[in-house]
Amino acid sequence: MNFKNNLKNNLENSFENNCKKCQKDAHCCIFKKNVGFTFVGIKDAKRIKQLIKKDYDYFLDYSPVSKEIVVCLKNCDPALEGALRYSQLDKHNNILRLKTKKDGRCIFLDKQNHCDIYSIRPNICRIYPFWAVELIDGKIKVIPHDIQSKCGVIKSLVKRQNNEQKEKEIDEILSREEKSEIKKIFKQIKMEDLFYKKNIIKFIKDNDLIKDNSFIKDKKQN
Repeated sequence: MNFKNNLKNNLENSFENNCKKCQKDAHCCIFKKNVGFTFVGIKDAKRIKQLIKKDYDYFLDYSPVSKEIVVCLKNCDPALEGALRYSQLDKHNNILRLKTKKDGRCIFLDKQNHCDIYSIRPNICRIYPFWAVELIDGKIKVIPHDIQSKCGVIKSLVKRQNNEQKEKEIDEILSREEKSEIKKIFKQIKMEDLFYKKNIIKFIKDNDLIKDNSFIKDKKQN
């Protein structure tokens, strides 16, 4: 399902306009000095492989993330994506993610800054620049993915309330339809997490995505 096509025109236009002129220092598909990554679930990986007709090792990375990233994830707000990814690291800090080019660009980001797999991009790409949190009463609230977001889409949403005196949160600015779609993707991400943790070892082993299988033995021993 195309996230953008399920939102009202005002947010759809915001993606269209802001993503085209996004600067490298804020681009969600470019990681300077490889600080950051794009997680990909097992089911998403299978869909991508089927579309591009290439082996997993062309676009998937299952190597240890840097110590800097581990610290960042460990210290992340428990409600944000970083905490979820920290829980998905194995003993050697491996996690399934999309490969990046030497300049830190996602392997599927072309020279015109267009995504080659946009129609089947991973869930985290579909929900970005938003995230959601589960409240005590069981309700889900939409929030910006980043505490201090530089994303033009978020900035354009803030401008919606320029004529209002009271400052509003993102969850109050978005329309009901927009929030519904974001929450739907968030729920898919939570389900994806359970499936990932249960099946990642088998997936990695079956597809020979890591040559050193000692991490598999360590998992079994624990």
